[in-house]
Amino acid sequence: MKKKIIFAALVAALVCGAASCGGTATPAATTSAASETAAATKESEEISVPIASDAEPGEITKAVLDEVPINSAFEKKAESLPDYFDGLDVDALDAFSYYICASGAYPDEIAVFRFNSEDSAKGAVKAVEDRLAYQKETYETYTPDEMYKIENAVIRQTGNWVYYLVTSDNEKADSIVKGFIG
Repeated sequence: MKKKIIFAALVAALVCGAASCGGTATPAATTSAASETAAATKESEEISVPIASDAEPGEITKAVLDEVPINSAFEKKAESLPDYFDGLDVDALDAFSYYICASGAYPDEIAVFRFNSEDSAKGAVKAVEDRLAYQKETYETYTPDEMYKIENAVIRQTGNWVYYLVTSDNEKADSIVKGFIG
């Protein structure tokens, strides 16, 4: 029942959000030639971020969003996590940062979780995998041209950390996160 209500709310949000996102314009489509040249140069350089296992999840998501933006990015709060990650043990979290496309028009999401133990992190992977499966089911028919983001999504567990990336450039986003937590 809970999933049906969430699905209905998501569909309503997607319909409303599609209008607010204003079509398919992306940051790359609206940049100037000079910005494109600078971005191309920046992309060819290796991303260098010092490894810091004590990094804050918010620092990590900010670094990812700086390089791989999410259209209308919106940070979710702890009380909403069970609505997105069914079965996630919120009490086992030390810290997290979770961004989605606020309009719901795009499947983009970045989640970085730091748990109080490696076992808790391992247990969270299933909840994240279930979230990805739900997103796939939702966006297959809603915005099939966005499925490349979901098909190339990244879910990784490293020690006490779990991260989940659904972006326009998952490889780059993964590289940035690995720079922080290995």
